[in-house]
Amino acid sequence: MVSFDVCIFDVNGVLLDSNAANARAMGRAFTEDPVRRERVARRYLQLTGIDRGKKIRIIQEEIVGRPFEEGEFECRWEGFKVHGRLSMLQAPLGAGSIEVLTELGKRNIRRAALSNTPLKELMETLEAHDLTRFLDIIRGGGDWPKSESLRRLLDEFSLSPGKCLFLGDGKGDLAAARSNGVPFVAIDAGRGEFHGEEGFDGPFENLAHWGRRNLGIVERS
Repeated sequence: MVSFDVCIFDVNGVLLDSNAANARAMGRAFTEDPVRRERVARRYLQLTGIDRGKKIRIIQEEIVGRPFEEGEFECRWEGFKVHGRLSMLQAPLGAGSIEVLTELGKRNIRRAALSNTPLKELMETLEAHDLTRFLDIIRGGGDWPKSESLRRLLDEFSLSPGKCLFLGDGKGDLAAARSNGVPFVAIDAGRGEFHGEEGFDGPFENLAHWGRRNLGIVERS
């Protein structure tokens, strides 16, 4: 594994086990119909590593099947913001999150959280899970690609891409890492997200799995 000075973590699906709950939240943001909600949720789970705005636009096109009416995009955005907030606050920590963050801190490796979730919502979520004390950098997203968020992070802190490591659970995360020259670690809890891809470390089931293999963390029995 490459030697690194900064470890960058995606939040949903990596630090938090929140993907399924967020998928249900997106379904509620779109419709009251349970069948269509399930369709939205299933599609959401396929759209990993993509910013919120793009997810909403894809679901609108593929499932709703018509252009947005005036103010409808904003309504979807705000609906997911409300429902997703509760989902994120209630989501469990990803296995190994605390142990890995703690070990990296002991080794003086900077720990960054990088999410497509807007910063205010992200901070609320991380504080509710008592994760902010384990993180040195926290940056959220918006209606722009993850690759842009990662580029901004590297530029803001003058980070050398080759000395960073980005841990994510989606092909969008992998694409962001590739476009910025950052080594990537794939986290995949059995979904086959990275099947057919190459040029990364893993996939690992979760951070606990990665921590055992790469940091020598022994899980408590």
